[in-house]
Amino acid sequence: MKDILMVGRAGRASALGLGVLIIGAVVLFLSNPVAAGEKKIVYESKQSGQWEIYMMNADGTDAVRLTDTQAENRSPFWSPDGKKIVFVSERDGNKEIYIMNADGSHPTNLTRNGAQDYNPMWSPDGGRLAFVSDRDGNQEIYSMAADGSHPSRLTRNEARDYSPHWSPDGSKIAFVSRRDDNYEIYTMDADGGHPINLTQNPAEDGRGFHSWSPDGMLIAWGTDRDMNRDGNWEIYVMNADGSRPRNVTRTKSDEQMGMQVWSPDGRQILFTTTRDGNSEIYAMNRDGSDVKNLSRHPAADIQPVWSPDGKRIAFVSNRDGAEEVYVMDANGDHPQRLTFNRSEVSAPRWQP
Repeated sequence: MKDILMVGRAGRASALGLGVLIIGAVVLFLSNPVAAGEKKIVYESKQSGQWEIYMMNADGTDAVRLTDTQAENRSPFWSPDGKKIVFVSERDGNKEIYIMNADGSHPTNLTRNGAQDYNPMWSPDGGRLAFVSDRDGNQEIYSMAADGSHPSRLTRNEARDYSPHWSPDGSKIAFVSRRDDNYEIYTMDADGGHPINLTQNPAEDGRGFHSWSPDGMLIAWGTDRDMNRDGNWEIYVMNADGSRPRNVTRTKSDEQMGMQVWSPDGRQILFTTTRDGNSEIYAMNRDGSDVKNLSRHPAADIQPVWSPDGKRIAFVSNRDGAEEVYVMDANGDHPQRLTFNRSEVSAPRWQP
């Protein structure tokens, strides 16, 4: 009987110890955001000698090369569900739009056309891709199903039409056109119908970058319409129908041709500016108030992108010599270098 009691006590002790180990492991797992399933970051790098696409954890660990060809692979964009990546590849001798799984497997040519196809943009539901092609003699905007089927030409104009961006509800596409002999921002229905010139200004509107607010109510863009006053590019915001355009930066520096990115909640806008004599990353409220320098470094800090939860910002910087990917808190604190390639990197983007 004594031996039985001893075995029983030992068994209970072993079970208790195992339970403690399991609980500890779970706590450790949950305390590690990457282990707990934190989003990945995809980016492009020349560390192999040419542009290829890579992916890493949000803390910079486990970087993997997703493409490996003798041609350039660039412009990676996550699908809305985070399971696929669309990108532009020159492996066929021209620019084609490819898609692959998030781990780099099963790369598939979606466009299969001898022309130049590029600038792919996912529809919000992930069902279609808008893109730019010169397959009909000049730059036009097309769309196709996410598997490459049913390509459709959306714009029909002899001028350049490019830079498509879907509205958050997927009903509209904003784009830039030269059809009025200068750069203007237009919107059209998702099927190409009812194109409308939103900016209607002799200045260069949208030559840099334009973006919808997350609620679809506003569009931010870069313009030189105040060039005669300040001799620079500024960031403007207008209603989605083109009404009430307003300058939200109002400085005498260049705002990097309008590189502006809305926060996930739509309350703030990230942008790059040279107002401090170098390229810095700033944040401001959507009305232009509460302007803050987030990067605060004498190097060039560019290409800011919000994490999906709005708590962190990934960006590119040459503060350690070569261009590398960094992250920082949304207020600019705790900058952390993620890549150590000593080569050019570009286009970091968070997994949705």
